[in-house]
Amino acid sequence: MASHCTMSSFTFQWPSALLLICLLIPISWMLRRARKQRKIILRSMGVERRTHRLLKDGLRLIAWALIALTIARPGYAPYYEATSQTGRDVVFALDVSQSMLARDVSPNRLEVAKQGIRDALDQFSNERVALIVYAGTASILCPLTYDYDFARYMLEQANPRTVDFGGTTLQSAVEKAVDQIFDPERNGVQDLLILTDGGDHGSQMERVETLLVESNTGLLVVGLGDPNNGSPILLPQEDGSLLTLEIDQQPVLTQLEDALLRNLSTTYPNAEYIAAETKPFHLGQLYNEYAADKSTLAGNANSGKLIYQEAAIFFLIPGLICLLLAERWSARSLGSSAIVLSLFFCGFPQASVRAETALHPLETDFDKTTLLIEGENYDEALETLNSIIEQCAYGQLSTEQMAASLFNRGLCLIKLSVQQAEQSPGGALELAKKARLAFLKSKAYKPDFERAGLRIELSSTWIQELKGLIEEEGNQASTDSSPQSSEETENESLDDYEDMYEDDYSELSESMPDSSYNEGDLAAGSSMQSLPAPNYTIEDILLEEKGNLQFRQQKRANANAAKVEKDY
Repeated sequence: MASHCTMSSFTFQWPSALLLICLLIPISWMLRRARKQRKIILRSMGVERRTHRLLKDGLRLIAWALIALTIARPGYAPYYEATSQTGRDVVFALDVSQSMLARDVSPNRLEVAKQGIRDALDQFSNERVALIVYAGTASILCPLTYDYDFARYMLEQANPRTVDFGGTTLQSAVEKAVDQIFDPERNGVQDLLILTDGGDHGSQMERVETLLVESNTGLLVVGLGDPNNGSPILLPQEDGSLLTLEIDQQPVLTQLEDALLRNLSTTYPNAEYIAAETKPFHLGQLYNEYAADKSTLAGNANSGKLIYQEAAIFFLIPGLICLLLAERWSARSLGSSAIVLSLFFCGFPQASVRAETALHPLETDFDKTTLLIEGENYDEALETLNSIIEQCAYGQLSTEQMAASLFNRGLCLIKLSVQQAEQSPGGALELAKKARLAFLKSKAYKPDFERAGLRIELSSTWIQELKGLIEEEGNQASTDSSPQSSEETENESLDDYEDMYEDDYSELSESMPDSSYNEGDLAAGSSMQSLPAPNYTIEDILLEEKGNLQFRQQKRANANAAKVEKDY
């Protein structure tokens, strides 16, 4: 339906359910046959009295028809509801240089930037999103897509090793977005969101501005870090420890350097710079404010989702009344039926009770949660908190209540993580990450919540300890493994490989050239004896390859680092 003038003001949203009305014919036949059989039986017993069976059956048939119409979901007064607030293309450009590992914000600048992108993805509905990471060079981790789960997954992979070498060149990110992501046919509805700590080491800002003007790209830049005090760069090591980045035996201190970013926002009219610094922020809300007055390609009145006002209740109530009268038809039963109907209609308006009346159960849930946490029943407390947090979508929680709920949820997750640390370090690590995320969200809802900020730091420390514990267990397991168990694992792996490739080999052999005509040594060598089992397992091969990959990445990064003046 292209316009309101051609759109029906009344319709059935599930028209296939109207086929249920066709069942009225066999139902009426069965009811008529039952009436005749009943009369025959009563006459044989010498009973002659009116039973109102015809009226009751008529009410049953009317009830069936009305309920069938109810199931078909009748609707009226259609209108279009926008499926997105903007519908634009949004490319996130994430600075992954080593300076983003500074901890003047908790847990560090890079994780705060990632959380900002997660918040934006949670708020988006119909925007296409893409992800670029950049430092000395830029890489596309996620092309334009509506699959937000894939974008979240690729966001987790972002780290300083995902680019060839360090430094910070905003120009590389803009060129990558304009040349390989943006569509010229969608000029004017494409935005670039950059999260960085500034300190550009070689970009030509005139070139950046030219690219943005030519593609008519919107630019929103968020600056992270303390602009006044320098912070050391802490590099995570394989054993879970942190190493301070030094040059000439002096620690490198980094701070928010946003002079070029501020200048770009003043010279380019379609750009806006926001200095988040060390304060919490919600990237989704910042973008909505930035894009509030911007155009879309689907901004007409008939775009979006068609919504009808539900009219099923106007068929359901008469149907229930007819059914109730048919089953309770008698002078005595009609009195009780009237009572039931009056209670039904008195209870019906209560469905529109205002949400404020539901606050009393919420207060009870808060008290219950407090008692459960004090009693160390963290599993039950977590379930109660999850139900409370879910109600935030209905506007029943204030900002303070939401922050407190998320904070308590993080406490429960941390306690459960500590309890599982010895038995299952991997599970404890996942719980600890969820706890840190809960503390981050709590801090975002209430920026002056100091306890949440402290817990973010403590949970980050606990996560590093768990990673170290997992690393130690892995090393100990590889050391304690006996040759016999290694040989058994090796044989099982070889059997799996034989089963996996047995069918593939039979299919490939049919398509390969026949070599049976060969003679001499080649023909004699075709019947080879089975090779002895190697003295290493598949796990050893994968572990070695992983180490080689990390070595190649580090070697390439060190080689390319010489091309920039500052590799951080």
